[in-house]
This record gives sequence, C-alpha cells and structure tokens, in this order.
Amino acid sequence: MNCEEAQDLITALIDDELSEWESASIKSHLEQCVRCQAIHQQERALKAEVRMAAASVTVPADLRKKILLGLGSVPEQSGIPKEREGPGWLSQLPLRPVFVFALLLLLLLPAVYLMWPKELSIPLFALESHQKIVARSLAYVAEENEEKLKAELLRSVEGRFAPMGYDLSMMGLRPVGGTVQEIGGRKILVTLYEGTAPSLTCYTFLGTEGDVPKEAALFTDPEKRIDFYTFSRGGVNGVMHREGKVICILVSKLPMPELLALARSKAQPTPPL
Repeated sequence: MNCEEAQDLITALIDDELSEWESASIKSHLEQCVRCQAIHQQERALKAEVRMAAASVTVPADLRKKILLGLGSVPEQSGIPKEREGPGWLSQLPLRPVFVFALLLLLLLPAVYLMWPKELSIPLFALESHQKIVARSLAYVAEENEEKLKAELLRSVEGRFAPMGYDLSMMGLRPVGGTVQEIGGRKILVTLYEGTAPSLTCYTFLGTEGDVPKEAALFTDPEKRIDFYTFSRGGVNGVMHREGKVICILVSKLPMPELLALARSKAQPTPPL
C-alpha cells in the first residue's frame, strides 16, 4: 500500500469502517511511514476536538420541529408525533447520510470556529504543541535512532529541508521521537528530546523573519551574526533563528538564558553566496 492509498483510507480506519484485510494493510503502512502517521494523528485529534465541541453545543428548542417540517414529515399544524419525541428523535428520521452530515456540520461549525486559534503563528503554536507532546496528549512517532529519525522526517517533506538535529547529550537529553505537523499548508518537522533535563522540542520549517511573533525580543550574536528571537507563554520558552531558508525553534521549560545559550551554541551561520 502506498501513501496515496493509505491516506484515502485514514478516515475510514478512524471510524472503524474497514475490513480486516484493509485495516491490517493500512496499519502495516502506518508503522513504516512517518508522514502518514502524522496525518492519521492529526485527523484523530481533529475528530476528538469536534466531539468535544459537539458536547458543548446547545441545540435550539425548536430545531427538531423545523427539521421535521422542512422534510415534509410533519404538517405544521399537527405538531410533532409523540413517537419521535425524546433524545433519540433524530435517529428515527429517514435521513440520507449527506443530509445528516450537513446538519451536523451546521451545528458544529460555530463551536469549532470559536475553538480554533485565531492566530496561526507557528512559533506560538510550537509553545502549545510542545506541552501537548510532552504530556503525551499529542501523538508522535517513537524513534531513538537519531539517523533513522532524521531520514524519516526528511522523507516526509520529500527532501525539501532537513530537521535540525542536535547532539544534546551534554545536557542529559537524547532524541526519543518526532512527528510532522502542518499549519496553513506549511509542514513543520518536530523532534522531541528527553532525559534528565527538562524536555525539549526542536521545530524546523521553511520560513523567514516574517514568522517572528510580535512579542518576541531580539538578540543578535555578534560573532555568528545571527539574530535570535526569544518569546514565552505559560512558563514555556522559545528561541527562534534562521539558517538560510530554514527556521529553527527550540522550545522548553529550561530558563530562557540557558535555552538561548543552547541555541547560540548550536546555530550555524549561513555561508556567504
């Protein structure tokens, strides 16, 4: 099974709609493909968010009657049949799946819109993502072989750019896994480091200084001639810098001076053209 075939079946896999053979085939593919694993994880997370949003939606009291009237099932003057009242009334309607989907989408969109972040800034997204990955509420692919992890992440973006993998053993940290995330159509390679020091995530993506959050503070390394941007939220710190066309963000609960010193020590100046 190739990536295109697997991605066509991801939704059906999550919804448990596949045959045993199809399920086994796509699961076998997911075990080997970081890119499809990331898509699978993102779709599962989105469905979970939608379910949570649905639980908080208050349905207008007259919605049931309006739907029945719109279907022509109930004359306006006659009221709603007693057998269709109660919590399961919607399931008793002879609705086509496309109508049910449209109805649910109409109900859920306001809640999902309010839940969705208004600012899709990758650096600020990274701060939230870091906490979820460390707390294991956002899935990642476990892989402690640094070279294999780097190769899989590189393959997930068709070799357009590579993750900035660092040797952090002097801090008691080692790579334990990674994932691919996407914001506004832009792919982000994420590597998770864990050990005796506070966990650290490294986010790598194609970008420019235009991605710097407004509240970031600027620090320029006079020797390497690299600009570093520091920012924090909720006790989580981030340090961002650019090497050529690639942006790197280190995120951790390490004190900001330590995180900045780490970024400065690992950053490599872009060779002159």
